[in-house]
Amino acid sequence: KVTGMGTGIVVDERGYIVTNFHVIQEVDLITVTLDDGSAFDATVISFDRKQDLAIIRVESQQPLAVMPMGTSSDLMLAETVYAVGNAFGYEHTVTSGIISALHRDVEVDEVQSYENLIQTDASINPGNSGGPLCSLDGAVVGMNTAIGSGGGGGNDGVGFAIPMEMVKRAA
Repeated sequence: KVTGMGTGIVVDERGYIVTNFHVIQEVDLITVTLDDGSAFDATVISFDRKQDLAIIRVESQQPLAVMPMGTSSDLMLAETVYAVGNAFGYEHTVTSGIISALHRDVEVDEVQSYENLIQTDASINPGNSGGPLCSLDGAVVGMNTAIGSGGGGGNDGVGFAIPMEMVKRAA
């Protein structure tokens, strides 16, 4: 069996987490590990293949910390952002960059394409999918979802995030 890794965004203290559909697709078991080291089995609540979004839930006795939700509608070119995730399995990786473009359409392969993405040069790598793209004040403005690779197997300076308004609408 192949073990993969992705990232998610806690959106509700009752244990609801959003991530990318491709993170949970064809997975037998989803284990969520929080930054305090606690781990939970998660169940899939809902998903949207076309938008590459999924909602999962964990059962915790304590309310989960929710990341502050921002807006992507007022992002500007060259604005500083931070990508958070599990890049190449390195947990809690934070990288910085700028907004390189807005409203970018990206074709990943013959099956998956995206519309209206945020393009950034913040390093987004395998394992970052589903994680937050944050503004300088720490608010989530997008969900890291795809990388532009020139064949090197990782980020070649081009990453993409789904705008938070689209994530909220779909969720």
